[in-house]
This record gives sequence, C-alpha cells and structure tokens, in this order.
Amino acid sequence: MNEFITPQGTVFYEATGNGPEVVFLHSALTDHRQWSLQVDALSQEYRCISYDLLGHGSSGKAPDNYDPADTLLLLMDHLDVSSATLVGSSRGGEASIHAAIRYPDRIRSMVLVGTGLFGFQPELNVPEPSIYGEYEEALSHHHVDRLVELAEVIWLIGIRGHEQDVSWASRESFRRMYRDFLTNHGDFPRYTDIDDVSSLKNLDIPTMVIVGEHDTAFCLAVADHLERLRRATIVLMSGAAHFPNLSKPQAVNELLRQWLNKTYE
Repeated sequence: MNEFITPQGTVFYEATGNGPEVVFLHSALTDHRQWSLQVDALSQEYRCISYDLLGHGSSGKAPDNYDPADTLLLLMDHLDVSSATLVGSSRGGEASIHAAIRYPDRIRSMVLVGTGLFGFQPELNVPEPSIYGEYEEALSHHHVDRLVELAEVIWLIGIRGHEQDVSWASRESFRRMYRDFLTNHGDFPRYTDIDDVSSLKNLDIPTMVIVGEHDTAFCLAVADHLERLRRATIVLMSGAAHFPNLSKPQAVNELLRQWLNKTYE
C-alpha cells in the first residue's frame, strides 16, 4: 500500500489500473479489502482507488470531529484526480453523499451500497430484533469473538437471510476485516456533527443505490428516502443483506460495470 500524510492523519491507499477514476470507500466494520473483488474485476478498464478511512485498516487514528469528505478530496488531489465515481458502502456511502454535497464538481457519479445518510433519523415501525441487544452487550465488554459472530449474522448474512446464500470465502473475509478492526482500532471514529438530509434536494448527480432485501430496517429506509434524488436508480438485491459486494460479488461487479460504462460513454 501507499502512504499519504494529511493534516487529519496518515492514509494508506492502493491505486490500480488505468482509465477513468473510481474511488471505493469501505464500511465502518471493514477496510479497503472489502472492495478487492470489485477492484480485480474493474481495474483493466478503470483506475481503481481504494483506501483505509482514518481509524481503519493501516491508516492512522482519526482525530475527533473531523470531516471524512476533506480526507477524500485531499487524496483525490494527491492522485491528480479531477473527478471520479464514488462507490461507498454503509459509512463509506454516507461519506460519499457528504462529499458529493460539498464538492459536486468533483464527483461524476455515485454507487451507494447499503448506505447510511448523515443526520437521517426515520421512525422505524418494526420491533428491534433481540440480536441487536446481544450485539450491544458484546460491544460493551469488547468481546471480539462474540462481536464477529453477531456482526456476521446481522450484516453479512442478514437476520432474515440464510447462511447458504453467502460463500465461506466471503464470510472469512468479513470476519478477518472486522476482527482486525476490533483488535487494532476498537472504537469507531467520531465525525463532526453532519446532517445531510436537507441538502439532498440540491444533489444532482447520477446515483445508483444498491440495497439487499435482508439489510437492516434503517438501511432499507435510507434507500427509500434516497429514491427522491433527481437522478437516482434503486436496485433491491435479492438474497443479500448489508454487504452485497461480498455476498453477491459477481452480480455487483456486473452492476458496477454497466453503471461505469454508461457514466463514461
């Protein structure tokens, strides 16, 4: 990996291939390796940039109350990227939306996978699954093995999903990344107080939102909310939960290839 020192901290990244730039932003539970299969599939046609967000992977500790969009733009400047398509998962999707709101001229399009939305607080008229309480209990004791086990069920397989729908390789990859995060970092970075809900009405960037049918009620609500974007395409992926790019990599790779070909035609 390559090292880039920013005012917020040291960022490690990989840049592979040639062509129009695609920047991948991982989730809060993983690191840049989340996108390995997508980078492998697309790097012959595109310049694929993936990096560890501050507080994750090999990158340095995140300072309190910083804006992840600033780090993204500094990295783009460092790599002479004038504009790019952002592909963000979960927290990486939130950061992508925020970057597009702040720097619309630098973002060509977005693909958001199981994304959140900074400041979005929907009323979820569904009972909270008991496994969430088990996860919070394990989190309070930093019980790594139990956290990895529960996170796999909640986010990779899905509470209503089936183990047989997710390959063993994908499960091992997710477990490895989340275990590494819990062991090497432990606490999620504390971003500045961001609320992007009211700014969505000004967002005019082609956006594909991919959400698994077995994702959390919150993420399904986010996808419904993002449908109001002027140039949104919503894809509900069957048999997938919060990480379709891990559980259904070939399907996601094809969606990405089609989207990028259209974006850069």
